[in-house]
Amino acid sequence: MNVKHKWPWLVALLAMLLAVAAAGCGGDEAGTGTTGAGTGAGTTGAEAISIGMVSDTGGLDDRGFNEFSINGFERAKTELGVTGRVYVSESADDYLPNLTAAVDDGHDLVIAIGFLIQPSVAEVAKEATDVNFAGVDQFYGDPPECGGENQAVCTVPNVLGLQFPSEEAGYLAGIVAAMMTKTKTVSTVGGISIPPVNNWIAGFRQAVKDTDPSIKLLNAYSQDFVDQAKCKEIALDQIAQGSDVVFQVAGLCGLGALDAAGEKGVYAIGVDADQSFAGPQVITSALKPLELAVFETIKSAQDGTFKGGTNRFFGIEEFPDAELLAPFTDVVPQEVKDAVEAAKAKLISGEIDPPATFK
Repeated sequence: MNVKHKWPWLVALLAMLLAVAAAGCGGDEAGTGTTGAGTGAGTTGAEAISIGMVSDTGGLDDRGFNEFSINGFERAKTELGVTGRVYVSESADDYLPNLTAAVDDGHDLVIAIGFLIQPSVAEVAKEATDVNFAGVDQFYGDPPECGGENQAVCTVPNVLGLQFPSEEAGYLAGIVAAMMTKTKTVSTVGGISIPPVNNWIAGFRQAVKDTDPSIKLLNAYSQDFVDQAKCKEIALDQIAQGSDVVFQVAGLCGLGALDAAGEKGVYAIGVDADQSFAGPQVITSALKPLELAVFETIKSAQDGTFKGGTNRFFGIEEFPDAELLAPFTDVVPQEVKDAVEAAKAKLISGEIDPPATFK
């Protein structure tokens, strides 16, 4: 019997009952290694999609990379009505299981946070060809410049790399450091020597050299993104060598470097998001538009414009209104602010093009 044509009122009634039942189920249950992310009301009128977000290590409240990426998901829940959940990676061993769980749970888009999770994303995406993936701080290359030692991971048709030319914000931070130092020594504390870390440092170092070539530059890596004691020890050593401006590029670990600067009464510059919460020693922070990138990626998946097999850049050229530095504290003089604004204009015009790597 063709119910659709025989009793159209019955079809309508069944549809209404199914909608009511679905509304009563709302949200996702939290499982092992995950946290429920809830649902949003939505204001676009578009059909809501489901998002699985796989975090990097360091916790969801790292006051930086994870937290501000997930803020983009929270915004999408509110403004786009998407649903989904966050899968928490306590260690690198959780990357592959969390990505697999996100696929098995039926999400339309899986967003993985961080450079180090990238090989696992490519592995899972090649099997789950009906699911779209996006990787924060991930770049995918094309043959022959991919797949080899010290080369990018090769493109996967259903994966979008989200790239941030952080050397731009790093450059502005370097101007601040060069103009604020009194000892003529500034330093950077990196996490692991990977491109998303070195981009910041390369831009920073170039700006210091452009501003005052006589300034001494110190740099060291903690080989860790979580243990704050490691970064604090490095920063204390740099301060002992004369550094009076410390730029941290080490995620949660880097909060230890900010703490060291506070203890020793020198200046510090945060990273990824406004880290002034660490204390008055943080005179500004170099910013990465993590929330914007995640939100825009989810929006593209919902409106059907998402395109895998490539990379999308979130730099000053693509988003000239984006803020690259957090608000300055009162100790930063107007001449420094003016120099930063002048440099930002040259970044937008292309007159200044900071390097993404350094020796």
